[in-house]
Amino acid sequence: MTVSEALTIKEEARMEALDAAKQKRDELYKKMPAIRVIDKQLEALPFRLFGGESKESLAAEAEQLNARRADLIKLLGLEPNYDTPLFQCKECDDSGYTDGLKVCQCIKNMVANSRYTQSSLAKGLIDKSFDNFSLSYYPEENGRTQMEGILRGCKRYAESFPNDSSAGLLFIGGTGLGKTHLSAAIANAVATRGYSVVYESAQQIFDTCDAVRFNRMDIAEKEKYEKCALLVIDDLGAECITQYSVASTASLIDNRIVNGKATIINTNLTPDKIKKTYGERLISRLLGEFRVLQFVGKDIRMQKINK
Repeated sequence: MTVSEALTIKEEARMEALDAAKQKRDELYKKMPAIRVIDKQLEALPFRLFGGESKESLAAEAEQLNARRADLIKLLGLEPNYDTPLFQCKECDDSGYTDGLKVCQCIKNMVANSRYTQSSLAKGLIDKSFDNFSLSYYPEENGRTQMEGILRGCKRYAESFPNDSSAGLLFIGGTGLGKTHLSAAIANAVATRGYSVVYESAQQIFDTCDAVRFNRMDIAEKEKYEKCALLVIDDLGAECITQYSVASTASLIDNRIVNGKATIINTNLTPDKIKKTYGERLISRLLGEFRVLQFVGKDIRMQKINK
């Protein structure tokens, strides 16, 4: 989605909101004609400035008229803002612009969100949610209580985003324990609210950084990992481990920590193996800055196959 396409969508939403408000206003006029009279008086106020009346007196009169209007609407058993347009964005009233010609953040978020949902990895995970994460695969004797706590924590993280999200999440555990499902559920929930999200495998991130390094790809492709509101690094440790990949990974994570950007990392590695692979500095950063969530149980994929 381009900025132009996002602006078109917003304009359509704005027109729908205005049309709905007009229908409600026409309904009010039929039920209480005095409201139409008040609206005509309010519309005429600005023109009376040219007749020499002061802004102060006209503002006082507008306040009185609006109060009278609200009282009449209440007599109909409705809220005073009954016919106020319900815009999706309170910053730009769905015009797409703030402060004159400055593109509103809601437009930027729409573009970023579309990039997330269209990415190859996210497409395969778009159906993952908290609602379809089943705890039935975690019997009482196999860590269900622990997984219930992790599920609640992930929900809180997504709901409160971006508050308290500068601390990253480090999902540790064996294959098939739900790390990808819950990280995708968070990503989907956050992206739906308009925040920029990138969900990428550690290998793809390294490949992109490598391509930018040798000018085979635009630097913007690397910068998206640094600038997005939420970055999910999937399967850390499964990438081709080289001195450069380790340095790239550590640099990216450091950059996001320093800039207070939210990061979620999924890995099958234990803390000791992370330390051995990426060095003591990175594991120290992860354990100090990230909330470590230990996934337990038996491989859910194998459980499904055995059934």
